[in-house]
Amino acid sequence: TYYTHTFRLDHNLSEKHRIFGRVNVYKRDSHYNDWFKSAATGQWFQFLSRGASLDDVYSFSPTFIMNLRYGYNRFIRTYDTNPKGYGFDLTTLGLPATYNNAIDATIRRFPYITISDYSGSYNGTLWRPTETHSFTSAFDKVQGAHSLKFGMEYRAYRENQYNYDNVSTGNLDFGTTYTRGPLDNSPAAPIGQGLASMLLGLPTGGYVERRANYAEQSTVWSVYFQDDWKLTSKLSLTLGLRYEVEGPLTERFNRSIRGLDFNAALPIEAQVKANYARNPTPEVPADQFRVRGGLTFVDVGGYPRTLWERDANNFMPRIGFAYTATPKTVVRGGYGVFFGFLGTRRGDIDQTGFSQRTNLIPSLDGGLTFVATLANPFPSGIQEPLGASLGTMTYVGQGISFFNAKPLAPYMQRWQLSIQRELPHRIVLDAGYVGNRGAKIETSRALNGTPVQYLSRTGVRDQPLIDYLSTNMPNPFYPLLPGTGRAGTLIGRASLLTAYPHFTSLGTTTNEGYSWYHSFQVKADKRFSAGYTIGVAYTWSKFMEATGFLNDGDPAPAKAVSDQDYPHRLSLSWIWELPFGRGRKLLANVNPVAAAIVSGWQVQGLYAGQTGQAIGFGNVIFRGNLKDIPLPKDQRTPDRWFNIDAGFERDSARQLSYAARVMSLRFNGIRGDGINNWDVSVLKDTKINERMKAQFRAEFLNAFNHVLFSNPNTSVTSTAFGTITSEKGYPRRIQMGIKFIY
Repeated sequence: TYYTHTFRLDHNLSEKHRIFGRVNVYKRDSHYNDWFKSAATGQWFQFLSRGASLDDVYSFSPTFIMNLRYGYNRFIRTYDTNPKGYGFDLTTLGLPATYNNAIDATIRRFPYITISDYSGSYNGTLWRPTETHSFTSAFDKVQGAHSLKFGMEYRAYRENQYNYDNVSTGNLDFGTTYTRGPLDNSPAAPIGQGLASMLLGLPTGGYVERRANYAEQSTVWSVYFQDDWKLTSKLSLTLGLRYEVEGPLTERFNRSIRGLDFNAALPIEAQVKANYARNPTPEVPADQFRVRGGLTFVDVGGYPRTLWERDANNFMPRIGFAYTATPKTVVRGGYGVFFGFLGTRRGDIDQTGFSQRTNLIPSLDGGLTFVATLANPFPSGIQEPLGASLGTMTYVGQGISFFNAKPLAPYMQRWQLSIQRELPHRIVLDAGYVGNRGAKIETSRALNGTPVQYLSRTGVRDQPLIDYLSTNMPNPFYPLLPGTGRAGTLIGRASLLTAYPHFTSLGTTTNEGYSWYHSFQVKADKRFSAGYTIGVAYTWSKFMEATGFLNDGDPAPAKAVSDQDYPHRLSLSWIWELPFGRGRKLLANVNPVAAAIVSGWQVQGLYAGQTGQAIGFGNVIFRGNLKDIPLPKDQRTPDRWFNIDAGFERDSARQLSYAARVMSLRFNGIRGDGINNWDVSVLKDTKINERMKAQFRAEFLNAFNHVLFSNPNTSVTSTAFGTITSEKGYPRRIQMGIKFIY
């Protein structure tokens, strides 16, 4: 089912006052993959949209106008399992009633079942409405040579989500762990042993998830002022300033972590330090071993409801000019600052602690005996989320991420200078320079990597260092963190060298990134005349960035060519009305039947050509000249896109580990496939009567069926290294349609 409707009402209250209202609705309803017409397969999918706006315009005088507008939009993305699975009774599969009753009937579905070498059952349930409220007041005032614009804007962004999926009922995995043989390490059969596990009632793994839902919101306030000032008949100046402040993200019921207290004393600290003192590693003396740091939560322990502190320093000046050098030549330039966003448009809350997974552990002795089978897959029951009740001990022993407590809104400084010239034959030529500088760009920071001073810098695999750092030592956290990544009796030495050894990983974001872009842009447009129009544009550019780190402990991000750098781009567009039939140069006086056939034809086209994406190879060993890696264009094939013999160390036994990376993230001279695409369409208008005509349209997308290859494999140890195994475009598509216009 698909429909979209728009309703609008305009009303003039007086000569000075008019309003309008608009309402729009949209629905797309479809279902897929219902292979067996049962509760086990099939997906029901919907897009639902509702929108409304109210606009009020009042003229105080011919030179002073006010415009007030309110807008609302609600978009719902939802999908669910086959309706036959709603409230599914697990006892019909032979599962125990205690398990069935432990799952809320409103979310209970057919469980997600995976069988080795077979397709699994369906897994996916989502209800996610997003809303935007906006209110704008805009004023326009003409005062002599000045055209003033000023006003304010308020926007509220809201998102709710309930993503429980079928795994909230249960995930049951059936692999080959307990059905291959005769030895535990015997290879598995090509197919069938996973199915045998299911028939024996012996799952090899699985889980049940208790997933939290959320209702989040962020707001934006802004004010602006702009003056378009016509200094002379030849020179115009634009001066403006916009101030924008975005409120921190909040969750309606405070179900989110907030940040990390880096110095929080944990209740296990004394015991852990005592354990460590018995078997320390020389690099970290016992008195310097830290077990500090834990998660904080919103509206708990004196922290506010907001997820971070507001960044209020977002002033955006704008300046521009236009100078008419001659009647046919105009020079334009400008500079502006544009801020990014921090709220729901950037990311969602983090509900660590508010969701809980209960793992299915079938055996405690490698399969000699089984404690969890299909007769009772969760004998100890299903764990409930603990929320913020554990405080700073939440997720200790596991990997976590947290919000930056003082994020900065990223911003771009943009400037340009261009010359526009009108040429003969109604051609307009525009050439200019465009630049951009990005600052405070968000970067991902891993805070718990092996410190750089302990990494190898030999340029080859340093096996003695690898053996040393990977040596297992007595785990000082044992037995204080059961069921976590720090539960074992042993721990690798490298883990004890990290800043926060009580976490397996620790990540956040910072605003250390920056970028810079320079380009020469030229375009020419032939205005419509003589039955045709054509436009061509070319950009020559360089886009560099520093938004990623070579090593976790590096003090600053590494400079590299951006993955969005495309040095050359050419685009072409045209429309040609064929000169046949009524009112045309050719066949203008043919009989009515012939005229209906030959008249009204039009050909349109688009062409895009673009350089490919710059690529990199990771932390690899390369003994050669980087210039030898790219192959000449006539030698590049999907089977050998670049020179894999240029000096790469490909032996998996000689790869780097615990080594500082020095190789760049990407290389300007080594690129994937570019764009070479033509889209062509043919239109035919046929007049039926004075008020009605029929239009036939045929579109040929990727008309010449050019392949757009994906980037090549860059894993040096892979047998597919340097080859391309997929495409990211699409083959030629032909679309035809007819519509009536009246």
